[in-house]
Amino acid sequence: MTRRDLLAAAGFASIACQTTEHPAHQPKPRIAAITTVYFERSHADVFFSRILHGYRLNKKTYYPRLEVASMYLDQVPDNDMGFDLAEEYGFKVYPTVAEALRCGGDRLAVDGIALVAEHGEYPSNEKGQQLYPRHELFMQLIDVMKQDGVVCPIFVDKHFSYSWEKASAMYETAKEMGIPLMAGSTVSLAWRYPPLELDYTQELEQALTVGFGHTDALGFHTLEALQAIVEKRMGGETGVESVQAFRGSKVWELRDQGIWSQELFEAALARTETRKEGLPEDLIEEPILFLIDYRDGLKGRLLMANGLLRSWVVAASRKGSGEILSTECRIQFHIHGHWGFMARNFENLIADGILPNPVERTLLTTGVLSFAIDSLYENGRRIDTPELAITYKA
Repeated sequence: MTRRDLLAAAGFASIACQTTEHPAHQPKPRIAAITTVYFERSHADVFFSRILHGYRLNKKTYYPRLEVASMYLDQVPDNDMGFDLAEEYGFKVYPTVAEALRCGGDRLAVDGIALVAEHGEYPSNEKGQQLYPRHELFMQLIDVMKQDGVVCPIFVDKHFSYSWEKASAMYETAKEMGIPLMAGSTVSLAWRYPPLELDYTQELEQALTVGFGHTDALGFHTLEALQAIVEKRMGGETGVESVQAFRGSKVWELRDQGIWSQELFEAALARTETRKEGLPEDLIEEPILFLIDYRDGLKGRLLMANGLLRSWVVAASRKGSGEILSTECRIQFHIHGHWGFMARNFENLIADGILPNPVERTLLTTGVLSFAIDSLYENGRRIDTPELAITYKA
């Protein structure tokens, strides 16, 4: 199922979907919820609570299509919600991943797995990356499947890992074992104002995305906002040739040199009401710029602009005509309504066997983010990325 299937052509209209519960005689597919921590407004909460309770999306009510059969919590803080939900919904929180996948038995006992390893008390490395154990937890899922000789679909929230080596190992392992794999950001699924989706007929010269937040955590969302649009340019995705990243005054120097486009910057910012008045040079606390050179010549640019806006905006220039296309990827900050799209994609995967967006998108953005953070740490060194010769069509 493509994003176009989920969003109406206008971008905002209701989507057609099942809105009734499974009949009593037809059991719902069972899933294991594997998460680092579960507290109010954590990623576990805004995702799994929709799977448990149902949700509202585009003025429609969606009843639960899946059953949470088990849960594993890597950390249990004082404000934990997981055990209360287990009591309410009748599933068990197991002390190990393997027991959660087998529901206390001796064989894989679920139809799907959601791995949500975001939030929690985990250390950061010298590059500023928080060391969430996504790879480690994922490999525990793999161990169970290898031991039991059976596989089921897996969803990995956000990017695969802070490490390209770990991320690529996760992807390759799933591919070798024939495991349906879903991953990525909610921002790439969110409403676009105005609607913008390419159709493989348009060539692009440069594309710029502007976002906010911590470079590691929210830089990933900013990358996926860009990639979800440019991957549908003429020819589809060809992969990334090199990555380079800078911070501070160097960002403005590169703008003045024409390395990134002020015109695209203004076109993107014009799409959001969250932009603050004033000069960006005065408002942005410490600009961070990624230079992403794609293998087909497209120049991708990402600017983290803390202090200037609280949104994700994208602008791109068409090759030849110079026409500028732009949009805002708009989320719902406090009610997290956009998470309904991710919940729906996961339900479609487990209940119907429909893979949503190509997982290669997230493999590519994971790699770009990892190498960009390496470049930042190494004072802007250009990093050639033959590893990111990742091709796909969305």
